[in-house]
Amino acid sequence: MLNTGSVQVPVNGMLNQQKLPDDHGFGELIWVEVYAFLFHHTELGWFMIDSGLDSSYQHDGNIRGLLAKNYIKASRQEPGQNIAAQLARENRDIQGLFFTHLHGDHTAGLPEIDPHIPKYVSEGGKFLHYPALYQSNHLSREDTLIELDWSSAVQAAPFDQVLDVFGDQSLFAIATPGHSHSHTSYLLNTSEGLVLLTGDASHTRYGFEHGIEPGWTTDEEQAVHSLSQLRDFRQMYPATRVIFGHQQ
Repeated sequence: MLNTGSVQVPVNGMLNQQKLPDDHGFGELIWVEVYAFLFHHTELGWFMIDSGLDSSYQHDGNIRGLLAKNYIKASRQEPGQNIAAQLARENRDIQGLFFTHLHGDHTAGLPEIDPHIPKYVSEGGKFLHYPALYQSNHLSREDTLIELDWSSAVQAAPFDQVLDVFGDQSLFAIATPGHSHSHTSYLLNTSEGLVLLTGDASHTRYGFEHGIEPGWTTDEEQAVHSLSQLRDFRQMYPATRVIFGHQQ
């Protein structure tokens, strides 16, 4: 897990404020971390999930649009914390990049990543909502987005749709819509055990542990259902390491 910096955002975006108790202890704003995740497939090589932040977040970042400041209020990043610097230190040859979804804080590292690396999104994930209001322009003309083929997905309790990405049970894509229409969580089957990446189906540990879905959703009912499935999985497999979208 690569921590590429932090952004300050409204609490009511991270958590459905209507479900927060009066004594929740949060203010109106919260600092949250932005991650990229490296993992190694024994035959296919190194891959990454989400792109982290580029070095512009040492200043004011690279998200623009009429609503951008309603989304990210401020950013902070140490020199050498940006995704390009961390990948250089790791010295990994990335074979592909998977996205949980294409919101700007998950694509913000793309300007520093080789555009020729294949990039995978969920079905329908190529569509960016309200570009004039929330514009990132992180994808170049050289970037290629490949939609995951969900035709072979199965229902596997407690999940409605699970896709064996490589066909060898090393990486599973899990349909968790709600925060965005085609949001995807991922389950890694590693030599050290299961690792569940919730993405923004659950931004924070607090939200996961208290069953509070994000405040920013395209479909609140779906968001509630997706979070419930992720929590049920953790109950079924308590040894699973859960990594939340923006907070550990």
